[in-house]
Amino acid sequence: MKTYTKDSTTREELVRRHLHRSTSQKYLERAVDAVLQGRVKKHIFAPSGRILYTVVGRNGDEFIDPEKPFCSCEHFFFRVLGAKGQTCYHLLAYSIADETNLFHRFEFHDEEFSLFLKLLSSDLLARTGEEHNDEAEPRP
Repeated sequence: MKTYTKDSTTREELVRRHLHRSTSQKYLERAVDAVLQGRVKKHIFAPSGRILYTVVGRNGDEFIDPEKPFCSCEHFFFRVLGAKGQTCYHLLAYSIADETNLFHRFEFHDEEFSLFLKLLSSDLLARTGEEHNDEAEPRP
């Protein structure tokens, strides 16, 4: 089964076009699939124009900051920051979505920004086994 992007590019062509972005064929294919399946999300807040990006992975939405670059996934934390890996597929997916303009766009009002961040951070913390509690004692 062939999957096509908006400009009628096949999955195979998209993988071939972005081979230079990764030394891992597996991560590149996973990134292309994320783009083609609409899992690279661009969250736009108005009227400020603030933009946040997330990529849906196996464990849920991962927050990414492509300018740093940063990703909230475990691979980025343990492999990339530990100098044992090049990058994660979430950041690769962002790069491909950015070049092809294939983001799944969501629009919010600026008043929703803090709630959005709170929900995203709660989801991320829940995955690490941390309980988010505003009244909790700080850890030493």
